[in-house]
Amino acid sequence: MTPRLLSLPLALASLACAKEVPTWGEVRPPEAYVETLPPGATVEVNGKEAGRAPLTVPVPDAKLVYRLRVTAPGFDPLEVGVEGERLANGRLDLVLRPVGFGKQRRLEPGEPVGLAQAATALVKAGRAREALSFAEASLAIAETPLAHRAAGDAYRLLGDRNRAVQEYSVYLTLQPEAPDRRAVEREIEAARGDLTIPGPKPE
Repeated sequence: MTPRLLSLPLALASLACAKEVPTWGEVRPPEAYVETLPPGATVEVNGKEAGRAPLTVPVPDAKLVYRLRVTAPGFDPLEVGVEGERLANGRLDLVLRPVGFGKQRRLEPGEPVGLAQAATALVKAGRAREALSFAEASLAIAETPLAHRAAGDAYRLLGDRNRAVQEYSVYLTLQPEAPDRRAVEREIEAARGDLTIPGPKPE
């Protein structure tokens, strides 16, 4: 049996009724990569929880203002609004302010001193893991004595004596006249004293 051929009017009607091929933006809308300090902060987008950072957020509407609210225990909530055109296919770094850190202090991505100061404040609050994340973010931008000092304190609180000694040693190298030099040297001596070296086995 030979296949039937549609008449020209029917063929045109069939083409008119056919669904248009979706664009790439409709199949997979643009996304934005969101990273936070501290890591693991909860991110809400336009009132709906999107998940914990780092994460990607779909940005289907270039004209819409996307309002993000970021929260984490021990930190002040952060709210920002970004136009979809600026957000799509980009990266958004958000830094939360530790509770009690002080509104007058500068604290933002790419600013090493403020990040190191926040790390120091978190160490004093006993929040070692968050302190370490802020100190490492600061050191990724610039080598500052304060960030190494905070990293050393964080490692000490986490029980990593080797890394604590390394960070303290760098701190004293960068700032040999540090006013707290003797206190840091005592921390180094205490950490090294805890590292027991096994003696020779008896023959």
